[in-house]
Amino acid sequence: MSDHHAPSADPTPPLAALGWDTRVEALLADIDGGPHPGRVVRVERGACMVALADGTHPARATVTPAVGDWVATHRCGDDLLVDAIAPRWSQLTRRDPEGRTQILAANIDLVCITAPADRLSPARVERETVVAWDSGAQPLVLVTKCDLAAPGLITELRTRLCGVDIIATSTVTGEGVDQVADALRPCHTAVLLGPSGAGKSSLANILLGADLLDTTDVRPGDRRGRHTTSVRHLLAVPTGGVLIDTPGLRGLALAGDGEGLAFAFADIEALAEGCRFTDCRHDREPGCAVTAAVDTGALDARRVANYHKLQRELDFEIRKDDPIARGEAERVWKIRAKASRQFFRDRAQRS
Repeated sequence: MSDHHAPSADPTPPLAALGWDTRVEALLADIDGGPHPGRVVRVERGACMVALADGTHPARATVTPAVGDWVATHRCGDDLLVDAIAPRWSQLTRRDPEGRTQILAANIDLVCITAPADRLSPARVERETVVAWDSGAQPLVLVTKCDLAAPGLITELRTRLCGVDIIATSTVTGEGVDQVADALRPCHTAVLLGPSGAGKSSLANILLGADLLDTTDVRPGDRRGRHTTSVRHLLAVPTGGVLIDTPGLRGLALAGDGEGLAFAFADIEALAEGCRFTDCRHDREPGCAVTAAVDTGALDARRVANYHKLQRELDFEIRKDDPIARGEAERVWKIRAKASRQFFRDRAQRS
């Protein structure tokens, strides 16, 4: 006979350290599941590890959970079974090479975008902030290896981002580590997002106070890191908060509905309110407030170009399953691409 009932309102310290609070309790109370609440701390090849009040156990699930999920479980002999997954208040996603949506982490409050100073790409960071905003969590940019940063790098990055805090960090000098630790609030979950070799695992080990995650030196010659994290881990930070370390991602295809793009480029969206035409494409149309801001130097032209690129990508993903809409989107974007090329030719002639 099933032992299903609402989860306990008084979990033992292990679950409290992994983010249990009244928010989680309320979500689990609304689902039909076993009596043992837990949190998924690892998923690998269809199997998962679930932290319960009495420790971490391997579990089987009929639906694949994501790292960070809160679940209701019950025991069947020696097996632990996941009965149900609580509704997620946020989820970090991307599209895999087959075009399917992949959940990287669930129930997160902070997305820590790790950008290595020795090979920082502002365009990639902008893309990652779009993904972070789309998750429902707050983005925070961590410029890692700041002891290797070129002069003015952080200042330049600030001109490319809107509404996002930036912390310069170094695991060599210790710069910024305390600021990152302060951002990891009790009962809140942060996920590290970035390319291989960005120093995610090294930073995580300092925050965790122990070498719990494997690290390797960067490759000689190109200073790129090796994949030291192959699966996602959820771990409790001793000073409070929860941290999810993720494998380095070479590609990060957008999977949202456009809201993340609007938040990441809120300055452009705000300027667009002043355009003469409501359907302005910001590609040299008369009375375009965005173009005017670029011309006066108030807005970085590279930022606008990346905004257009991400908008095209997202528009394609949204419309690709509708042949008619897709055809219309392609027609519109060809016109916009032609206008964009002319825009940059005009700027080159004026310079």
